[in-house]
Amino acid sequence: KAALAYWHAKSDEQRFQAANLAAQLSFADDRLTGSQFWLRRAVDHAPNDVARAQTVTAFQNVRARNPLRFDFRFSATPSDNVNNGSNSPLNVIDGVPVVGTLSPSAQALSGIITTAQVSASYRLAKSDTQETRARARVNARRVDISDPVPGLSGDDLSSTVAELGLTHYLRGATPAVTWKFDLDGGRVWYGGEPLYDFARLGATRHHRLGDRLLLSFGGFVEDQRDEAARGADSTVASGFASLGVSLDSGGQIGFQLQYRDTDSNGINRASDQWTGIASYQMGREIGPASLEFSLGLSQLDYASYQVGFIAVPGGRDDKSVFGSVTATFNSWGYMGFVPTLSVTSERSDSNISRFDVEETSITLGIRSEF
Repeated sequence: KAALAYWHAKSDEQRFQAANLAAQLSFADDRLTGSQFWLRRAVDHAPNDVARAQTVTAFQNVRARNPLRFDFRFSATPSDNVNNGSNSPLNVIDGVPVVGTLSPSAQALSGIITTAQVSASYRLAKSDTQETRARARVNARRVDISDPVPGLSGDDLSSTVAELGLTHYLRGATPAVTWKFDLDGGRVWYGGEPLYDFARLGATRHHRLGDRLLLSFGGFVEDQRDEAARGADSTVASGFASLGVSLDSGGQIGFQLQYRDTDSNGINRASDQWTGIASYQMGREIGPASLEFSLGLSQLDYASYQVGFIAVPGGRDDKSVFGSVTATFNSWGYMGFVPTLSVTSERSDSNISRFDVEETSITLGIRSEF
C-alpha cells in the first residue's frame, strides 16, 4: 500500500512520506535491500537539507545491517587515442640506425570507450572487531573506433574481467587502525578470447593519525596463468603508500606512491614501474560541481625488449606525465546516483617512438553519492 501511495502521490511531500513508510515496512519485514531502494527514492523528494541528511543516515544504517551489497558503475569516454597508439607514423629506436614505419593500427585512433562494472558482496561473519565478505565482480570495457583501419577493430581492444573473492576486515590494536585482507581469483578476456587466469592475495592497512591525517599502505601478489598460448605466465607484485590530509576549508590533499614489478619469461613482459600521484579535492562547490584535481608521474622500465628481431639496447624506458580534473554534480543526482565529468590528459616519452603516446579524453560517469 505504501508503494501504491508513492506512485499515486501528487506532491514531493507526499512522495517523501510514502517512500519513507515503504522503507520502514520493508525493514520491519526484514527486506533490507527493498528498504534501501525506498530510502533512495525518499532522498529525491526530501523537503529540505535536514530531512535529506536524515534519510541518507537512515540508508547508511540499513546498509550496515544488510549482509548483501550491490555496486554499479558506468562511464563513457570519448578519446583521441583509444588504442594507446603512437603520435608518429615512424618507429625510431634509440641506438638503432634503422627507422621503421608503423601500420595505421599502431598509430593513435580516436573513438569511445564504454565501461560498466557490477559488483556484489555478502557478509559471511561479523563481530565487534572483524567482518568477512564474499565478493563477485564483472567489469566490461568496450571500444568503438571512429575511423576503423585494416587489421584492427574495436572488438580487438575490448576486454572483460570476472572475479570472485573473499575480503576480511580487522580492527587493529586501536580503533584508529584497520586492516583489509583480500583473496581473489578470476579470468581476463581480451579481444573476445581468454587472456589469462589469475589468483591474487593482498593486504591494506589504514591508520588515522589524528583528526586530519590518514596513512595507508599495502600490497598484493598476483599469479597470472597465460591462456593465450604466449608462454607468458607472470607474477606481479605491487605496493603502495598514501597520505590523506584534511584541510580547514573542508578540502583534502592526497599523496600516493606506487610500485609494480612483473616477473615473466614471456617476451616483452618483465617490467617494473614507479608512479607518484598528488591530488586536491576542493572543500566547496564551484557552481553545481565539486572539483578534484590530480597530477602524476610514472617511470616504466623493461630490462630487455624486442621489436621484431631487434633487441633494443638497454631495454625499453617510458616516462609519463598525466593529469585530470573531475567534476561531481551532487545536486543533479537521482536516487543518490550522481553524474561525474573528468578531463584527462597524458603524455608518454619512450626510447622506442612507438610508445611516444599522447591522449586526451573526457569521461562521463555515474557513481553513488552515499
